[in-house]
Amino acid sequence: MAGGGLPGGAGGGTMSGLRHWFIVRLCQLAIGVLLLASSLAKLGDLPAFATQIGHYHLVPLAAVNLMAMTLPWIELVAGLALVVGVRPRSAAWIALAMMLVFTVAIGTAMARGLDFECGCVGTADATRVGAVKLLENLLFTALAAVGSLAPAARRAEAAAQPRA
Repeated sequence: MAGGGLPGGAGGGTMSGLRHWFIVRLCQLAIGVLLLASSLAKLGDLPAFATQIGHYHLVPLAAVNLMAMTLPWIELVAGLALVVGVRPRSAAWIALAMMLVFTVAIGTAMARGLDFECGCVGTADATRVGAVKLLENLLFTALAAVGSLAPAARRAEAAAQPRA
């Protein structure tokens, strides 16, 4: 009996479909390009990004500038690793962790009724905190989650081929 797509199960269900090497790599590239674009936009105007971080009121004021100076560099390195394919699963786990934190930050800002530009892409995008941004972040979180999966399909395809 097939595993029905359960993690580690056989049978080509939904989970094994998401673990196909092409799907995993596509998600890694997508989230990598997103991280590269957002990091470069933030690095272009660090003072504005620091102001945007401060709008969330989630970290002490003393930590805002440090976050504004380090976060874009983490995004840049993770994005490069994802796009180039150097330790892409590790980079995808970093992207997933960042996306989870960003999504929680958007959710808490919404719950507190705050209305400001999210700062997700620095000053390059004027998207405001809200339901659309929350859904967008959930989509990016899903991309990072799929990108962090171990692609099992190549091994399965190679094992299925007869040896000469």
